[in-house]
This record gives sequence, structure tokens and C-alpha cells, in this order.
Amino acid sequence: MTSEIELKLNIAERDVWRLLRLPLLRSVTLKKLPSRRLINTYYDAADYCLRDRGIAVRLRQVRGKWLQTIKTEGRVIAGLHERPEWESETMANTFDFRRMEDEKLKALLEKTLNGAELQPVFATDFTRLSRVLRLPDGTQCEFSVDRGKIIAGEIEAPINEVELEMIDGDPLALFGFARRLLEHVPVKLAHKSKAQRGFALAIGEVAKPIKATQAMLDKDMTVQQGFVAIATACSQQLAANESGLVAGEDSEYLHQLRVAIRRLRTAIRLFSDFLDSEKLAFIVEELRWLDGQLGTTRDLDVFLEETLPPVIAVWPTHTGLAQIRARISLRRDAANTASQAAVRSIRYQRLQLEIGAWLVELARQKRDDQGETEVIPLADFAREALKRQRKQLIRRAEHLHELAAEERHRVRISGKRLRYAAEFFSPLFSVKRSKPYIQGLANLQAILGVLNDAATTNAILSQAADENNGEALAMVQAWVLGAGQGHVAHLRQAHNGFLLQQTFW
Repeated sequence: MTSEIELKLNIAERDVWRLLRLPLLRSVTLKKLPSRRLINTYYDAADYCLRDRGIAVRLRQVRGKWLQTIKTEGRVIAGLHERPEWESETMANTFDFRRMEDEKLKALLEKTLNGAELQPVFATDFTRLSRVLRLPDGTQCEFSVDRGKIIAGEIEAPINEVELEMIDGDPLALFGFARRLLEHVPVKLAHKSKAQRGFALAIGEVAKPIKATQAMLDKDMTVQQGFVAIATACSQQLAANESGLVAGEDSEYLHQLRVAIRRLRTAIRLFSDFLDSEKLAFIVEELRWLDGQLGTTRDLDVFLEETLPPVIAVWPTHTGLAQIRARISLRRDAANTASQAAVRSIRYQRLQLEIGAWLVELARQKRDDQGETEVIPLADFAREALKRQRKQLIRRAEHLHELAAEERHRVRISGKRLRYAAEFFSPLFSVKRSKPYIQGLANLQAILGVLNDAATTNAILSQAADENNGEALAMVQAWVLGAGQGHVAHLRQAHNGFLLQQTFW
């Protein structure tokens, strides 16, 4: 068994030869390796039980030899993939797990397959150009460029990837070298392996916006370990929605990417006393920049998809309303183009690499190194953090139904932070008690969100105003005002419902 540690990057096909000719690459090359054509066939049972357990099984044909490889579920921290790997020679086009010496692995395969036969699912066929690098700090890695395709029946997808695989040294050096490459060639972090892409292609997996997933926390974790787990989950949600936003397929991708940013910013705020890092200020500022690049598009999406449709449903033939929709749609398209450009930008890719290096660095540390004589248990930290956030929300929400729009917005922000914190830390406590508490927060946040959307309507409508649609503007404003008053009537009830919820920590 070996432990494979590699940083994966995507690159456009047109940039490959420019990358390979970089003086930077030549300056750190120890030796070039012979190019290889690698043909791999990935196998699974008919019910994809291995895939569901994070196990990849493949046969590789290279230079007349057949190799069988098994990779089990490891971990990915912001593009750095670490997985156990078993590889051995076998007969042509044949699996023979008896050659593998790891009895636990054999037992895992037998239990997972439960007698089911392996069958081919998809193949990869690519040429690998490799060289061994010695990076400035002495770290050695294998640098590979893979160009080819994934083949699943009649469907194909291109492979244009760069891999930096550890040989010896510090994994952080891989991020540092990737940042230097980014100065010359537009590479980007690759969060999916070839196996993940191949299975998705083979089963016809439909891409969809990805919501936040629960970080796996336990009470034995230190505060720093807890932050890494939470921030990693946030960065995974961020990465999972990039492609959909850039493709412009669904406005929900932008919404979920923005949720990931807000959750990560909240996590950083909660744990800030334990994050003594020079990188922190840069990351916080860049996340604020990115959030700002997406905010206008999100406001216009809400107006076009939620605020305006019920008004048009009542007056479907009103030309003024159609004019408003057309004008705001044009502004939304322009804003969305700017949002897509931000996510495609070198600046965004640099941010992703900085987050990755930062989280990997924190994950390597054995304990919270802030000078304490005793490490604070994660559950104790969570209790204090939740108490602080709850206290802030209660203070800001006093006389909530009488507050002006700007003050209500501050309450909404506090409620959102408390909700995110509750979701982060809920695995440390009782699910039965945390679920209604989080739902109570969600109810309050939903009403405050609608009221906030209503408050932005006037600013949006001013962008579509002219002398010919004054009646339509007044109709929308009156509709929003009436709906807002209805929600204000329910605001007290939602607020009281939250206050009556028992804390779960």
C-alpha cells in the first residue's frame, strides 16, 4: 500500500504547450520521464456499491503490462487529494485480488461486493507527460500533464489535467508551485478525480446546484481541527457550484456559491481567536470581494424570479410590467456576466489556492497553538460561540417589529450567523434538540429575508424607470409594500417562536 498525495489542476488544452515550455518549469526539473499512453478500465458491480463506498477499482494497461489498482476513500482538502492506493501486476485483463497482501482490504472488498461480479463501467485513455521536480524548499514531486479522454459507452469527455504528486517533502510546497504556475498559465484547482468524473458520465448523473453539507465533527476534536472540518466543507460547496455558475445554467448555482462564501466567512469569524495566520486577512478580504461580485446578480435574480412574477400573474398583458422585466433582465445579464468573469478570474483561482494551502497547514498542526496551557475541547468552544451569537441576535432584535429596514437587516445578519453556527456545531449535541432550534431560526430568517428583498425593490425599480412605465412601477411598489406589511404581521410570531426554543447546547 502507498499513500497518494497529489494536487490536481485543470488546464485548457490550448495552454498545455505553453505550460510545458515555461522557464519556471525547466528551472526546477530534475529529470524528464518517458511519455506514456495509459489505458484504464474502471469496474464496479451493477449497483455501483464500490463507488458508493468511495472505492475505485481499475485495470491499467501500460507497455505490455497489466496493473490492478484499488483506491479507497481518502480525503480532499481544497484540491489536495490524499488516498490509500494498492497496486500489483496481474494477468491480462483479469483481476486477482489474491495477490494483494492487505487482509483488511480483501475483507472490505468481499463485504462490499457481497458476491456481485465486477463489470466494466468506463475507461480513460490519455497520454501522460511527466518529469520529476525539485521545488525551491527541496520538496520533490512528479509533475504530470494528462491529455486524452474519458469514454463511457458512446459518450466521451476530454481530459486536460496537471498533477503534482508528492515524492518527498512538504505538501504545502505543491500549493506554492501551483501559485507560481498561475502567474504564467491559467490553471485552476480540480476537485474531482478522473474516477469521479467517469462514474458521473457513465450513470448520466445530472449536474445540479450543491447545497451545504454537514461537516463531520466529534467531541474529541480540538478547536482547530473543528475549524478545518467546517471550512473544508464550505470550500467544497464553493467549488461544487463554480462550473454551473460559469455555464449560466441555473441561478441557484450563484445562490449556493454565495451561501458557501457566507458560511466560510461566518466560520472564520467564529474561530478568529484561534486562527493566528498571516493569510487570514488576505482570505477575508478576498472573500468579501467575491461576495460583492455576486451580490448584485443575486438581488436581480430575486427580483425577477420571486418579486415580479406574482405581479405579472395578476396583470399578464400590462406592457409597463413587461418593459420593467425586459430592462431588469438586461441588467441581470450584465451583472451575471461580471459574476462569471470573477469566478473565471486569476484572482479567484489564487484565492482558492490560498484557502487550500491555509487549510492544509492548519490540518497538519497537532493542537491549537495559541499559547494555552490546555487545549480547549471543541464542544466547550461551540457552547460559548453559540451563546455569544444568540446574545447578539437577542440584543439586536429587541423591539424587532418596530425597527427600520436597515436595523432589521442587521438582525437578519445576526440570525444568519447564529443559524450557520448552529448547523456547524449540531453534530456535537443532540440532533433531536438542535433540529427544531435551527428550524425556528430558519423561519425567522425567511421572513427577514423577504422584508430585506422588499427593501431593495425601490433601488432596482429606479434602474427601470422612465416616463412611460410610471403606472407599472407604482403597481410593483404597492404590491411589495402590501406583501411586506403582511410579513411584518408575522414577524412578531416568528421572533417569539425563536425565543421560546430551548437551546440545544
